[in-house]
Amino acid sequence: MTAADAAEVASVLAKRRDVLAALCDGPVRKRRLVDELGVPRTTLDRGVRELVDAGLAERVDGGVRATAVGTRALSERDRYRARLDGLERGEPLFEALPDDTELDAQFLAGASVCRPDPSLPDGVVERLFESVRAADEVYGVAPAALSGHLDTFDAEATAGGAVPKMVVTPAVLEHLIEHRPERFAADLREGAVEFLCAPVEIAFGVWIAAHDDRDDEAGIVAYTDTGVGGVAVNDDPGAVDWARERFDRARSNAEPVTPETVLDG
Repeated sequence: MTAADAAEVASVLAKRRDVLAALCDGPVRKRRLVDELGVPRTTLDRGVRELVDAGLAERVDGGVRATAVGTRALSERDRYRARLDGLERGEPLFEALPDDTELDAQFLAGASVCRPDPSLPDGVVERLFESVRAADEVYGVAPAALSGHLDTFDAEATAGGAVPKMVVTPAVLEHLIEHRPERFAADLREGAVEFLCAPVEIAFGVWIAAHDDRDDEAGIVAYTDTGVGGVAVNDDPGAVDWARERFDRARSNAEPVTPETVLDG
């Protein structure tokens, strides 16, 4: 396919996406297409002709159907559009993160993105709590501390009997030790939480909440100098796998945090 051909296909896909989608279960007769799509016959004829000329559809006995290329092109187009839509929804996260942050559009595609409300700036964190609340497993990476929300996170993340497993940076570990060493050491000693420490390569927080009775969720937290700049949550399996990969990568070089580490620190 030449560059000109690719441009033509892209143009036809943009204009005739709904017609092509209806043809993927073909062959379909034009009368049925007119009824399903609610478009005039002349408009449909023009759309079908453009799809056939572009190699995305073909006429067969019984009507019109998408070609193998057409079916694949539609899938790729929809996937690309979903990623662009995700990038647009992720604007508050990108505004809060360094310019060189690698935040995969795959995660943002289909994600629910929450930004702070000026009248209730800490309310955005509630989406994180909702995700981990009563989860059967909770694990993640925290390059910054959720100052002012640590007790709430602990309560929500352990409400379902989960033992949160977190990879934190040395700075976050220092913050935890400074603000509640006895409580932190007791939680570690009792096995209520598991913490590991290592420098991490990401500038945003990541969590995964696994549930036995509903889909697993993954989320990210973007931090600013004054708090949380945004939260995104996605239950798509691909997004959850992406988040798990970030956790596994951070955990691979991390050292366990022990009660002795906390109390001797």
